[in-house]
Amino acid sequence: MKRNTFVGAFGAVVLTLMACGPDMAQAEMSPQAQVAAMKRGVNILGYDPLWKDPAKARFQPRLMSVIREGGFNTVRVNLHAFQHMDKDNRLSPFYFSTLDTMVDAANKAGLHVILDLHNFNECAEDVKACRPKIMAFWTQMAEHYKDAPDTVMFEILNEPHGPVNAVWNDMIAENLKIIRKTNPRRNVIVGPTSWNNLNDLEGLRLPADDPHLIVTFHYYEPFVFTHQGAAWTPDFKDVKGVAWTKAEGQARLDADFDKVKAWSARTGRPILLGEFGAYDKGPLDSRVAYTDAVARAAEARNWAWAYWQFDSDFIVYDIPADRWVKPIHGALIPEQAAKVETAQTPQVDPNDVMAHVINTPKLSSWNAYGAPQNATPVQTAEGAPIRSALRIPLSAAQPNAWDVGAVAQIAQPVKAGDKLQAWVWARAATPDAATRVPLNILISLNKAPWTALTNTPVQISSEWDMYVVQAVADKDYEAGTLMLALQLGKSAYPIELGAPVVLRNYAPTAQ
Repeated sequence: MKRNTFVGAFGAVVLTLMACGPDMAQAEMSPQAQVAAMKRGVNILGYDPLWKDPAKARFQPRLMSVIREGGFNTVRVNLHAFQHMDKDNRLSPFYFSTLDTMVDAANKAGLHVILDLHNFNECAEDVKACRPKIMAFWTQMAEHYKDAPDTVMFEILNEPHGPVNAVWNDMIAENLKIIRKTNPRRNVIVGPTSWNNLNDLEGLRLPADDPHLIVTFHYYEPFVFTHQGAAWTPDFKDVKGVAWTKAEGQARLDADFDKVKAWSARTGRPILLGEFGAYDKGPLDSRVAYTDAVARAAEARNWAWAYWQFDSDFIVYDIPADRWVKPIHGALIPEQAAKVETAQTPQVDPNDVMAHVINTPKLSSWNAYGAPQNATPVQTAEGAPIRSALRIPLSAAQPNAWDVGAVAQIAQPVKAGDKLQAWVWARAATPDAATRVPLNILISLNKAPWTALTNTPVQISSEWDMYVVQAVADKDYEAGTLMLALQLGKSAYPIELGAPVVLRNYAPTAQ
């Protein structure tokens, strides 16, 4: 649906509201009612290729219905809008057309929509240049969506930090003035400084005469746990194996959230926990426990929340496989997990490989350990069976095979008797075609005592080849307790690996 039609014709507005259900056809929604209706949300779209080339889009409009059916009520759309402005700070028609498609799909799915300006790093780098861009953005967005349902909200800027801190309250005021010209009663989301830090709430100065404000904060504490292995965090990119348990972490979580609750009670501003989660390099069982604890703690205080994020890292939905990452989805929406557990297991096409995959088959799923640490993605040579690989630059054999390796989590549960296969593309950068390099391929527990269902030694050469190992589960294993592991310590040459693939009960029929 074209937005100019949506905005320009009263009849179209009425039809849209009717199509989206009775919840959306309200003249005005208080921020308290909005938070109660937003409930559980997820961040989407920020880094999707669709903003540059719709033909390469990962996220499709149909996924809005998948999100709603998955138990979520809200999407927070992360908008990197500055890249789509011309020299006069005007947004392109293509940008609005792309965004309209997604907003309309969310409306029709019955989702609340947060339009979140996500150019926070550019603003911290140059506040003077940023301020007019933000004002130009909200001038255009407020006019464009002035007749949208009140389930559509504006968020002025994600995670103000650095030099923005000193002028943030002024920036809130100047942009609210712009928005209120055309959207006097639309709920607007604002958060504190220092990356929406809860400890900066006291410094937030909101206009007392504006009742239509929702306050957000983001929570990633303890950061050493939630961001272990994250390449963009220099202090934590090499950290691994940090666990989180409810017994040890709940007290800090409750103390932090009670600070926010007290501030909200004192000021009368309702709360959205706009981001939380744990990066997918951390131990899966800890990530599940943490995600569940944070979501339940927010709900216990009657806040809405939005998980970071739908796709990519912190992942809750595997777009290529078109399915939820069950452990994380279950931690966020427990009743949905219970439905899945009690539902009859659907018939699986034995010839559909992706229906049998039980891990996330992408290069970033590998977690290299041991010396050296600088494993990097590389493009493979023309004619190779795969287009990219993870290069682990080894140069000397270690005393033990397990001293250096790469591991990938198996996200789904495994039942006794399940037949498992691991497919590993690998080659070694050897000086000649005759040289062979030893490595071991294991499917094993991902923590002590590291019991292996299979430990298969193979010899790899300079040519790409797929190595397949098999195992049968001796008992039931909970989601996230098994992993695919490669022991590389006996190699004196760099090794390149394709994305890990682990399958359960894959037995294709003859064609």
